[in-house]
Amino acid sequence: MPFFITKEVNLKKELTTVKNKIRKLKDKKALIDEELEPLLIREEELENEEIVAICRKNNITIADLMAKFRKKQSEIKKSDETEKETATLINKNNNENEENTDENN
Repeated sequence: MPFFITKEVNLKKELTTVKNKIRKLKDKKALIDEELEPLLIREEELENEEIVAICRKNNITIADLMAKFRKKQSEIKKSDETEKETATLINKNNNENEENTDENN
């Protein structure tokens, strides 16, 4: 059998093997995803129940919790805005310094 035919047969076999492995892995992934979805949902439910239990234990109402959440979000937003403003000022200052350096040269 000529070399190129042997190589072609080997490539075809390898391709078939790779395709079969891919198919098997995709099947396993689908099964894992199928089993994982209800677990993720249950995890979220339990986390929510845990939050409610902690709030009840500490006499925190949902309104109190939401107020704290909004306050924290507001602080984060202000912090982000401050960072953006600082970055803008730094960039502006750097550009002015570059312009001054160019003018002096």
